[in-house]
Amino acid sequence: MTLGEKIYRLRAGEGLSQETFGERLGVSRQSVSKWETDQSVPELDKIVAISEIFGVSTDYLLKETEEAYREKEPYRTKTENPPREDAYFRVEYHGGRRRIHYEYKSKRMIGNLPLVHVNLGVGLYKAKGVIAVGAVAQGGLAIGLAAMGGLSIGIVSLGLLSIATFAFGLIAFGSLAVGVISMGAISFGIFSLGAVAVGQFAFGASAHGAQVAVGDVASGNIALGYSRAVGAYTEVSNRNPFDYENACRLIDEHVSSNWLFFRTWAKWMVKIF
Repeated sequence: MTLGEKIYRLRAGEGLSQETFGERLGVSRQSVSKWETDQSVPELDKIVAISEIFGVSTDYLLKETEEAYREKEPYRTKTENPPREDAYFRVEYHGGRRRIHYEYKSKRMIGNLPLVHVNLGVGLYKAKGVIAVGAVAQGGLAIGLAAMGGLSIGIVSLGLLSIATFAFGLIAFGSLAVGVISMGAISFGIFSLGAVAVGQFAFGASAHGAQVAVGDVASGNIALGYSRAVGAYTEVSNRNPFDYENACRLIDEHVSSNWLFFRTWAKWMVKIF
């Protein structure tokens, strides 16, 4: 058996795509394809890395024999169906550098997704599961540098409920938050709360709300400001409480009933401010 055939059988036996296998070695999918078809031979450091990834000896890879020595379990051919490991901890080589990689994937499945998928290491490792944790994570609960899911937490996240430095979602919390309901240093949404808040209903130091704006500087149809207010209906409080009864009356009279849910919230926010 050639070196290329052995690499193919080891990769296929682990259920790895050429692209995923190449990422772990720091090479392209095309390079892996050339190895497996014996059009080229991996460099020595790559052969060492391959032996560590699959738990086989370098002798097995380099000698023309089908017998294999594996550190974790006997070698299985590609026609067999090796059991998927729940978890592994590996040292991989990328561009000659050692990198630690940990991955856990639960056997329990919800639909076509594992219940839990954790994929961590130095690199953009992807995790996809009902609960997903990785540099790039996608799932019902997603935690990662970039996260997308029902509840997503990360540096950049997209979800129904999104918590991140840069958050985008139905409900978003972040330094920059964009959502139907958003809260952040800079916030954009129908109902927006932040240092700079922009939306239909905006509340913050600098608030710009098409319907209602409340803040230090406020602009909107109904604008309540501590230092400045610009709008059709305005009030400047000079740090005194706003005329709550009058503000509620203005909101009821001049904000469409289509905004009933947010209109009620706006009156509550006026009372808080």
